[in-house]
Amino acid sequence: MYTEQGYAYYPLTLYDAMFKDASVVMGWLVEGALDIKILDNALHRLVSKWPMLAGRLELTESSLIRVKVPLDLAPFSAEYAPFTLTSRISDVPITDYVQLPLPVVSDVLPSSLFMSPSAPKSPSAWLTNKLPLTLWHLTYLTKGDQKYTCIGVTFLHGLFDGMGIASVIHALEAESLNKPWTVPLPLHIGSNENQLQVFLDQAERDMCKREEAVPNDYRAVSVYGLWLIITFMLWNLWQDKWHKAHSRLILLPAGVYEGLVRDARAAMAQEGKTDVRLSTGDVLTAWLYKTIYSGDEYMNSRINLSNMASLRLLSDGVLDQYAHNCFIPIAYPMFTIAELKATPIHSLAYKLSIARSTLSVGQAICVYNHLKDCAKPRKSLFDAKFVVPYRSDADENLCMSNMSVARIADVNWRGLGGGRTLCRYKSLITESPILMSNIVTIAGRLDDGAIILDVVLNRKRMKCLEDEVHRLVDQTFL
Repeated sequence: MYTEQGYAYYPLTLYDAMFKDASVVMGWLVEGALDIKILDNALHRLVSKWPMLAGRLELTESSLIRVKVPLDLAPFSAEYAPFTLTSRISDVPITDYVQLPLPVVSDVLPSSLFMSPSAPKSPSAWLTNKLPLTLWHLTYLTKGDQKYTCIGVTFLHGLFDGMGIASVIHALEAESLNKPWTVPLPLHIGSNENQLQVFLDQAERDMCKREEAVPNDYRAVSVYGLWLIITFMLWNLWQDKWHKAHSRLILLPAGVYEGLVRDARAAMAQEGKTDVRLSTGDVLTAWLYKTIYSGDEYMNSRINLSNMASLRLLSDGVLDQYAHNCFIPIAYPMFTIAELKATPIHSLAYKLSIARSTLSVGQAICVYNHLKDCAKPRKSLFDAKFVVPYRSDADENLCMSNMSVARIADVNWRGLGGGRTLCRYKSLITESPILMSNIVTIAGRLDDGAIILDVVLNRKRMKCLEDEVHRLVDQTFL
């Protein structure tokens, strides 16, 4: 039975508060029928070792979010669910949704395959209804010649970022395979410290001792008032309804992106630029940036690329096990459409790589200072301020994130009775029905080396990207 004897209180930061109005449905299409009993047992072992996952979100008196974690939750009972796990059997085969094997470009599977019908449609439900932090779901697609399973988890973005939920997935993967995994540091009864907050506070003190100023030229984020937020939402509505923004999934074969990287590095060598070795991420980012805007005609439009980078990379290992929101945009230079069209991929990748190397803890502190200022009480909603990962002086922003390092695409579900992972899917749920456009996620590699690109673009830009993908595939393999 569950007894109310001891709680740990784990505070989240203002980085998490930025995303409290969004939840994420993340899922995988897997060969075979996953065993729900094995999954249930693995999840119980997981939360027993990592009790924070069995907590509930709540607001503090200062309107910050924290996790209330019961430390004596054993054995589990129906009185307090550490997670939810539901399942259903589909009435139709997988081929009613998507062609198999998956083509290079395909429609995104509906989120209903990865989430329970009872899952919250509003991110605020995690606070108001005291929901479990993770809601797991299986949809069995058994009709047809072969069985498949869609396994999904729904969670609040204001709790986990991409690397954070990846740590949960990999811990579950290890539990299902009876392999060891690194358990986060235990919590103690009462108030606990947030590792990111401690890291930022110490970094700021160290900068003060060195008489080093917080950067004042970091322009990768902006502070929006209510009117700019409304303008941003209207722009997305315009993209959604008028320009037919939609989601697509692209499987970029290894031969294609390896060729792009090889050509870019060869061009760099020919120009004698040896100070930077372009990464696959640099080249892919530059190629996507150029391709998406290759059909635009307003040459003077200024386009900002908002590409997220994890602060874990700057922490000397201190934040390696940190599971919560911990990223800022890289301070890339802004380009006009004309400049994007005129700049070769290798030159653009070089400029992006140089900018990526300037990522600093000082920039993270700069963002946090903006967040603290915006969190101050205001007289009314009309006076409210919001930190957004975009440049307010840009005509348009393209939001991108590279999740390859998280290795969250090709998850091994064989411990649950599954076979190959065919793909990874993700959808965003917000309080608004408007589809957020101009978003690209490099989701990671599958077992055959193909990289998953999860893309939300308007019809014209999507066609530019799809046409270029097909051209490169034909050029590489025909």
